[in-house]
Amino acid sequence: MCNVALPECTIHPTTLHYFRLRLLFGTIDRAEIARMKEEGIRLRETPIHRIFEETKRAGVALGLLDPEAAQYIDSTYILGAAAVQDTFTLLFQGLRQVVQAHGRAVDAEAQEAVLSALRRSEYTTDRKKPDIDWQDEAARAMLLIDLVQDAATLLTVCEGMDTPAVCEAMAQMERLVAQDVEVTEDGKATIRKGVAKDRQCSVVDSEMRHGRKSKSKRFNGYKAHVAVEPTSRMVTAIETTEGSLFDGAATEAILEQTNPVVMGGDNAYAAPEHRAAALLQGTAILTPTAEAKPYDKDNFALDEAAGTVTCPAGETATIGKGGKVKFSAKSCGICPFHDECNPSGKGRTLTISSHEALQRNLRAAARSGAWAEFLRLRCKIEHTIAHFIRWAGRKGRYFGKLKTGLQMVFGAIGYNLDRLGHYHVSKMMQTGLET
Repeated sequence: MCNVALPECTIHPTTLHYFRLRLLFGTIDRAEIARMKEEGIRLRETPIHRIFEETKRAGVALGLLDPEAAQYIDSTYILGAAAVQDTFTLLFQGLRQVVQAHGRAVDAEAQEAVLSALRRSEYTTDRKKPDIDWQDEAARAMLLIDLVQDAATLLTVCEGMDTPAVCEAMAQMERLVAQDVEVTEDGKATIRKGVAKDRQCSVVDSEMRHGRKSKSKRFNGYKAHVAVEPTSRMVTAIETTEGSLFDGAATEAILEQTNPVVMGGDNAYAAPEHRAAALLQGTAILTPTAEAKPYDKDNFALDEAAGTVTCPAGETATIGKGGKVKFSAKSCGICPFHDECNPSGKGRTLTISSHEALQRNLRAAARSGAWAEFLRLRCKIEHTIAHFIRWAGRKGRYFGKLKTGLQMVFGAIGYNLDRLGHYHVSKMMQTGLET
């Protein structure tokens, strides 16, 4: 990298590691880093993120980036660096971490007493999981019972211990058992059917999660949420979350980095609570919306003060518990929109959210001429993300959300510098031609 022959290289092997620590924490002092982690380090407050902000300021100074222009937001998946583990491996490795943490917190005699009380003896070996006949269903069932029983034993032994490492390992073990195991009425442990929400899929990287970009596109790892200014195509904000987190949940973190008047995105960002929170920060989130038909919900008159909704045919119904509104089948039967509005013949049912008026206003804005054209050009952010991923990498290089976020910020810095370089060169060429 430095054009230095290997025999001449005097860079110590830990140099790049220390450099990464400084970019994340601003220090290499282990005690200080541990304190910052315990208090909750935010990537937006680290030196590396300040460098990213400098690229944006350079774009503004050159006249390339307009920070007040409308922007787009979208997400892309990042494959986790750790391997996805099956239920047996997760439970076994989780139990092993508890045994190891407990062993470091007590004397040898107490640790030996705990090991003798456990049903499995492999926790102190280097096995990835116990050596059984994995083709034998009965052997697998017995192993699962052993692991659950050992988890219960360790829960009793470690109860009341305040050692941070033990508490962290115990919390993980409880989470792993709860997400993948259920106990039947006759007291037998079985593997839970289906996938638990926010399921941890690796002990090596405990923050990796199952995620999906569509019904057919699934992945294991993280999501990178990116905001882009469409004219300059510069990345203005970057946030990394667990793969299972809904896209709209990252909106607040994105708006802490960039605060345009309008942000365009897909319908993953259309949740009313996220739009309302964004509006409090001065940003309206617009998403693609089809033209309203005469019988669509937006054409039902809403009277929040009276707590009623009136349909286009003039029938009025009261907003009930949970925002539910029910129009009777009898009143719907004489409506001119009956066939389209109430095809089942059982009456029309609506759900009115707590931010219904806001949602209607934003949908109306998205249908207007200028903003509808803006949303049609939303494909620009997909092109930008494709180039951004060339810099950041589709697969994570590090374990954990913080370091994966570091990788994404590295990619955003590289991408923005590339945009600045191309703009500067083109400007110089244009100046030369005019001269």
